Amino acid sequence: MPNIIKYGLVGLAPRRRLVGFTQAQLAEAMGIDRARLAMWELGYAWPSAAFLPKMADLLCCTIDELYHVPEDSVAQSTEDDHAE
Repeated sequence: MPNIIKYGLVGLAPRRRLVGFTQAQLAEAMGIDRARLAMWELGYAWPSAAFLPKMADLLCCTIDELYHVPEDSVAQSTEDDHAE
């Protein structure tokens, strides 16, 4: 499946994985359902600004970092792609 995110919260899914949350765990901590979080990660929907501070706090990053893919996850993603 091609990466359809071109802008927005492109750092959300990589940051979530980097911290060690599953979608279900982060969604529960945020007080939302997993499908809603999945929509945010895929770029089909966007969270209201009210969710951003809590999300950044849970993911140990700044709100700005949610809009950028962490360098650690880029390296990990490349390694994972070569392993398949």
